[in-house]
Amino acid sequence: MKKILIPLDGTERSMHSIDLVKNLYNKDEVEITLLYIKEDVKSMIMEEDLAAAEKDMQKVATPAIKELAGYKVNCEFGLIDPGSEIVKRAMMNSIDIIVMTKSTKKGLTRMIGSVTSYVVRNTPCIVMIVPE
Repeated sequence: MKKILIPLDGTERSMHSIDLVKNLYNKDEVEITLLYIKEDVKSMIMEEDLAAAEKDMQKVATPAIKELAGYKVNCEFGLIDPGSEIVKRAMMNSIDIIVMTKSTKKGLTRMIGSVTSYVVRNTPCIVMIVPE
């Protein structure tokens, strides 16, 4: 069984990763981890920050879980730098494939995005980048 990590950021475009996974894999072929990371620029994380992040994750994950009805789905969340957290969780959970969308930002990193670029450069597993 393949382990797939899908980072979600609460945008509609991040849900495109779910569509791709559903088109490529049957329910009995994969175990999916949805990862919501609320980027936090503070140096100290307070307990109320964790509670707020968990609440935000539930809002983001609920429609994703409905879309993945029948699939084995785990949900995780965090308050950290998104790129490094995605790489860390992929290694911790022995992920085979990370499926994520490219950025919609402008400038040098607009081709795939700074977070996506970081993940591609630093993860030992396959990274599938979903176009819009």
